[in-house]
Amino acid sequence: MLWHSVFLQVTNYEVLSNIRLLTITHPDTMSLLQNKYFHISIYRDHELEAFYDTDPTNRRKIIYAHLMIHLLPALLALVFFYFMLEGQLLIFIGVFVFIFYAAVILETVTYLYPKSRQFYKKHLKWILIPLFLLLGVAGYWVGAHLGGKGLSETESSLIGIDVLFWGFALSMGAFVWAYLGLSHVFTASRELFTRRAEIESEIEFATEVQNRILQDISVEHDSTRAYACSIPANELGGDYFELSQIENNLFATVGDISGHSFGAGLLMTMTKSALQTHLEYGQDPADIMQRLNRMLLRQSDRSMYATMVFLKLDLVHNHALLCNAGHLPVFHYSKSTGKLEKRYQKGIGLGITKQANYNNLEFSTEEGDLIILYSDGLIETRDEQMNVRESRFFEDLLHQLITHQPDEEPEELAKSIMQKVQSEDFSDRMEDDTTLILIRV
Repeated sequence: MLWHSVFLQVTNYEVLSNIRLLTITHPDTMSLLQNKYFHISIYRDHELEAFYDTDPTNRRKIIYAHLMIHLLPALLALVFFYFMLEGQLLIFIGVFVFIFYAAVILETVTYLYPKSRQFYKKHLKWILIPLFLLLGVAGYWVGAHLGGKGLSETESSLIGIDVLFWGFALSMGAFVWAYLGLSHVFTASRELFTRRAEIESEIEFATEVQNRILQDISVEHDSTRAYACSIPANELGGDYFELSQIENNLFATVGDISGHSFGAGLLMTMTKSALQTHLEYGQDPADIMQRLNRMLLRQSDRSMYATMVFLKLDLVHNHALLCNAGHLPVFHYSKSTGKLEKRYQKGIGLGITKQANYNNLEFSTEEGDLIILYSDGLIETRDEQMNVRESRFFEDLLHQLITHQPDEEPEELAKSIMQKVQSEDFSDRMEDDTTLILIRV
């Protein structure tokens, strides 16, 4: 019974993982193989399942890793038998070692493809049985050959058993060592893959929520038309906007959270929700800005802050109140004069200091005027030399599009502005979120 266990250990390292067989031959092996340091299974689902749906490039990398790691024990076995057998039977031993080496690679390739994986797991036992028989016959043949070298029967028997035992033990031990090392690599990769999948799932859910919050909005009231849209540069953007009508007042805000992290997206959602709540109880831009500043000081880290521009438009008297918290100026296009003017009231960003004070800027509008609120993603574009353009470029672009299409609906004009900015940007990808609100009085 003991020799049967030794034979299994020196002929196929994967048989070590078959707990049922090992407990029959040597019960103590179960505790050796099932602990925090060693966990070998005859099936490798727990190691390779994270790579089942990987792309062909990464499949090849995994196969190459097996080739490289298991090449060393294969060469070690060949060198050992070369010196121990003095060159005899080297071709036979080489074929024998190559079979093991190929089996390791074949197993990996098999597990990376669904159809071959199911076939492998279904017919594995029918592959192992003839392999055991073949190894037994091969071992007997090699031992018999060594016994015929002219030594006495006792000497040749001892030499044959000694060479076979230590040769198999060394070569299979090296294979097991390589297998364990690779298993630890795959286990760590699997944990990282699983964690990454969880994070990606959370980000995907957060992105869906944010997309719903920042859906394009159109508002119509008598002759007034307004449209708002936002395009994030990454999965989670830091821009936010609000466009809503409460009674005879139109409220429009554009804001930007510092950074592009998951935290920025969370803070953006919180800020927008707080803004909508405050609009239900108060409608003065400066007062609401003061409340949001206190909220952000309590809820966010001082390294993160928000900028915001807040416009309140009286739809009856065409009178506007504008409050700015460290954001970009608002553009006001007067249809009667054909001029594009900046409306700006200096203010400190939200969440920076509790001493911040906010005031409203008042101005009047006329029918046909256009008010534009936007974020810095629209002005920080790059030219042919990959230099960031000055803000004047966006202002000229706006004036050109508005004067050529003075009566176009805000939605169509907003899309034209977005497309023109993107076509004039020579960077490889969007570097910042872009948000735009157009109000046609």
